[in-house]
Amino acid sequence: MFQLFGIEVFLHWSWFLVAVLQMQYRDPEYSSLTRYALEYLTLFLIVLVHEFGHALACRQVGGRANQIVLWPLGGVAYVSPPQRPGAQLWSIAAGPLVNVILFPIFTVLWIISRSSGWFETMPGVYFFIRDIWFMNTALLVFNLMPVYPSTADRFCDRCFGSRLAGRAVCSSPRSSASSVWRR
Repeated sequence: MFQLFGIEVFLHWSWFLVAVLQMQYRDPEYSSLTRYALEYLTLFLIVLVHEFGHALACRQVGGRANQIVLWPLGGVAYVSPPQRPGAQLWSIAAGPLVNVILFPIFTVLWIISRSSGWFETMPGVYFFIRDIWFMNTALLVFNLMPVYPSTADRFCDRCFGSRLAGRAVCSSPRSSASSVWRR
């Protein structure tokens, strides 16, 4: 699809299929196909930025990160950090830290939109801001829960070891965005 910071970003073919299906069977709450499409793309933009967090952190500590794939259930950053605990943990933690950084930004936008009366004057903009706040918050919360395939699960795996050692971890935009680890 494109390359940024030397990292190739791909869309899995099934992403397009699911996007078309979701557009056709969208919730009636969405009066505009444009608004729904914008929210769908924004969700994947948040997931993509999260995955870049993993990839760029991995590179920062001397690891390899050359590819990110977006698919209907989220994103996968293919990273190979150095076999040092600090390097691996930083590569894992950087993804959710992106969502932590986005949280106050989206919160302030939501507060401003509410206090400016956009709920009444520009409800489409208000609900869009509210919805991206919820999307980012849901991704952050899921990534902080130690359940497969969350980032917290991978973090616990690296800190304490578990039955998941060596498995690929992928992400879901409705739930998570983690990384694939190569041994």
